[in-house]
Amino acid sequence: MDPIPPDVIAEPRPERLVLSNILEWGIQPERQGLPEFRPPADSGQFAAEDMALYWSGDRKVVVTRHAMNALHIEDSQQILGYENLSCIALRAEHPGNSLCADLAADEQALADLVEALDADPGDVPLSVEAYGSTHEYARLIASIRERSKRVIDDQMTEERYLEFLPSLDSKVQVRDFFSAALHGHGTMRLTRAFTARRGSDLLKYVQCALPVLGRVIVKADFAAGGRNMAVIESAESLGDDITSFLPAGYDEDLLVEEYLGSEKDVVAVGYNGMLRRDGEVATPSVGRHVLYAGKVYIGTSQGLGAVPPDCTEKVHRAGQAIGRVVASFGYRGPLNIDFLYRESDGTIFPIEINPRRTVTGSLADICIQLFGQGWDKTVSAVARRRVPVHPSITKYSDLRDSLLRKGLFGRETKGLVVLPYMVSSLAPSSIIGLAVVGTEEGSAQAALDEITHYLAHEATSLGCLT
Repeated sequence: MDPIPPDVIAEPRPERLVLSNILEWGIQPERQGLPEFRPPADSGQFAAEDMALYWSGDRKVVVTRHAMNALHIEDSQQILGYENLSCIALRAEHPGNSLCADLAADEQALADLVEALDADPGDVPLSVEAYGSTHEYARLIASIRERSKRVIDDQMTEERYLEFLPSLDSKVQVRDFFSAALHGHGTMRLTRAFTARRGSDLLKYVQCALPVLGRVIVKADFAAGGRNMAVIESAESLGDDITSFLPAGYDEDLLVEEYLGSEKDVVAVGYNGMLRRDGEVATPSVGRHVLYAGKVYIGTSQGLGAVPPDCTEKVHRAGQAIGRVVASFGYRGPLNIDFLYRESDGTIFPIEINPRRTVTGSLADICIQLFGQGWDKTVSAVARRRVPVHPSITKYSDLRDSLLRKGLFGRETKGLVVLPYMVSSLAPSSIIGLAVVGTEEGSAQAALDEITHYLAHEATSLGCLT
């Protein structure tokens, strides 16, 4: 299946406002201290903000804290065939961590943004979305509504329902939503688990749980990317410092859950989509998680051959069922549900919900833009969020030139699309986010492996991934 050529994209009119408020979402009280959302020193650029370029397709205005690389924007626009893309950054040289709060507080910047959005609006509503729902986002949307002539179609959760978001993001409380969705889904079931409440003696709790559950995995209530968890095989393996996997000073609930096994026993998959106003999930996709050391999330594989066929349909049905339960509590916006699929008996286990944007969902949006709906039946796609790059490559233009020399950039190689989707991390960390799409099963992974080896040369090590 060939990518959609750029000249057939619909009429040029900005129909969407995309707010890359990832840091704002990450510094909410329940997530403070998570290393994945640690703010950069000196109000610096947060690399994952680049991903907003790819959310929800064309005809949009993207707002970030810092200006993104202009050549990277131009390349992404050309590769994906965007016809109407505008990128705006906050005016402050040292912006705060809350994109929406800073924008709302800058009257001139907000007025300029609304003026740009209102230019020749016709009768098209303005759709607004973000990385995640926050009170700061809700207040900014209220300000935009007061100033704009356009109808504002907010895709995120209304402020009056934000109190439920921590429950969705909690490893412990989300099990109530899963339990409510089990009816009528014979192949979906919950893992057996206990909750070690705040202040409990975790060592004693695990000692008591092991005879009941067998091997267990102990998880912090709030975490991301497969971190802050530990597998405990037996009572004999317990050490005195059972909390060594937790962040310093952690004093919240813990989930003591039956351990279903390694990657040999279960397949980790993610269900993604946008939960709409009608309670249904739009543009759903299912991808296989790529894990480092069996638990740390480093990327996704989607499309041809990525997920066992019988698993895909089961996860789609379960995802829609869970989505309807979540929708009844007012949640709207990006929905990511992690499952484990046990191939031996075909059972799927919902594990957690991420009420935010993810790499898996961003890759699906890229593929929809390139190939349209149904892309997952015709192409393979992979994305890695931390690809090591040789330290000599410090600028995006150098990265681009290196890939072009190998014919592994954009649409240079027939049957492949290669897109560095996160490049702001290049200079400080010598890593990038990279997406590859191929028109044959396995071709995207093969190209990714080749590019990864080429970019890192002999300088790479698996330590770069952790």
